[in-house]
Amino acid sequence: MKKVLVLLSVLAALAVSAGDTSNISVEAGYNNQYIVNGVSRSEGAAFVGVGAVKSLKYADVYLGGTLLANGDLDQSHWTLGTGKEVSVWKDVFSARADATVTRHQAGNFGIPNSTEFGVKLALPNKFVTPYVRGFHDIDLKQSGVFVGAERAQKLPFGFVVTPAVEYGKVFGASSDYTAVNAKASLTRPFETSFGVLTPFASAGWYDNNFNATKYNWATRELSGDVVYSGGLRLTF
Repeated sequence: MKKVLVLLSVLAALAVSAGDTSNISVEAGYNNQYIVNGVSRSEGAAFVGVGAVKSLKYADVYLGGTLLANGDLDQSHWTLGTGKEVSVWKDVFSARADATVTRHQAGNFGIPNSTEFGVKLALPNKFVTPYVRGFHDIDLKQSGVFVGAERAQKLPFGFVVTPAVEYGKVFGASSDYTAVNAKASLTRPFETSFGVLTPFASAGWYDNNFNATKYNWATRELSGDVVYSGGLRLTF
């Protein structure tokens, strides 16, 4: 309950600060695994989330929180970030850099709370957007590098499908692992009088060599598991 109140407080604060260059979103849904850096941090759970983006002169600033509600095992993940996209060549492609800090509140599951710093470099374009991202978790003493690519493709009747692939290597004080996934997300935005309402769903294939019997910062090894989620998002 306390975490729900925190989410509502964040949403209220974002609403007060919103302007013409801002957007706010709230969403709710269900996923069978919550993935952080290629490993599962939560078994099947409902989730609620809030987020906001404000475009300033020199950079975008964004804030988001996700609560995974699962009785006494609930957890939350909070991200504060900033990024900037600049045109590189004739509006064909651009370059974007982002820096984030994320607080993982693990609840009572037994996974340690931790703080993660991340950077991401991407080359957005109308074909395929490649990216590379890195992170360092100061509490888990882990660092990792992931490379990936994604593409948003418009479909008939207003649907958008976004296939994506990612591969990463994580180095830790007690454990190294690799992770790979291939997934696709499907959305269908609807313009309404109170904002854009977007049903969303995603499904993917996930694999890693993490050993859940030896380490307590993830719930299981993913060996070709299907990971899925779905819900509704309102943006205004």
